[in-house]
Amino acid sequence: MWGDYHIPTRIYSLATDRPDGVKYGLEELDGMRYPSLGVSRLPFPRPCGLLASRNRTGDVWPLGGGSGPFEHIAPDGETPATKRLKCINGFTYSVGVGRAVYKRVAIGKWITFTNGIPKVEADTNQGFSDIDAFSDEDMYAVGGHGDVWHYDGEKWTQLGFPNNVRLETVTCAGDGNVYISGEGGSLWVGNKSTWKRIHKGSSSILWNDVLWFQDKLWLASDYQFRQWNGKELVPVKHEGETVYITGHMDAHDGILVVASLDTVMQFDGDTWRVLVAPYPSPSTDHAAACTNL
Repeated sequence: MWGDYHIPTRIYSLATDRPDGVKYGLEELDGMRYPSLGVSRLPFPRPCGLLASRNRTGDVWPLGGGSGPFEHIAPDGETPATKRLKCINGFTYSVGVGRAVYKRVAIGKWITFTNGIPKVEADTNQGFSDIDAFSDEDMYAVGGHGDVWHYDGEKWTQLGFPNNVRLETVTCAGDGNVYISGEGGSLWVGNKSTWKRIHKGSSSILWNDVLWFQDKLWLASDYQFRQWNGKELVPVKHEGETVYITGHMDAHDGILVVASLDTVMQFDGDTWRVLVAPYPSPSTDHAAACTNL
């Protein structure tokens, strides 16, 4: 019987700044279980990509600027069970089930980042699925069923949350608020132990990513791409036209990138650009939509 780790993982890297020649490269790895993709910036001389496996030791493959060798997030006896890699203030964090948090502090070196979190038997009520921060002394991690924690620079403290529902993302936004998304695609806003639900979702899936970009809150799932306008979630529009893209997203240095199973698009605040178009041929409607952006 085949498991996810039997399926080869293929990683493509794009070099959009090359005027001609080969603009992409690829690597294929075996044995990566439910892989998570991330990026590492500090304290290293140049950024690199990271691919983490949700296995017992948390195998991680660095790529870019020279690839490999494999790193291991956790020492023997610990299981990181990585669900997300998040780059915060340049450093990469791994969060996983059982309230696991690790920080990459050097090439090949990850440290446990769980001071204040008691060691108890892991269950599905516990986080984590996401982490974010305003600063190194003001961090949040969420997951499980209403499992919300805050880090003050010294230790983690569990916070109260009004709903015992599955939580998926946390965003420390530019407006000073913390946004948490969860079961059904619902959205909460607040900080510390004061939370208010501002959107009651009815979707059967969760938001993949929620981030702050161009003074707006953006949300992406496998089926939707939305913005919070202060009152409700609305489709993302550009020059009056709906932007047709879903999937996962990230933002850095004034660039937002959204990737679906067959399309990658970039937004610099003024112009949408298609980096990867569907292959072998997009539908007429989708091609027209991409061309108009």
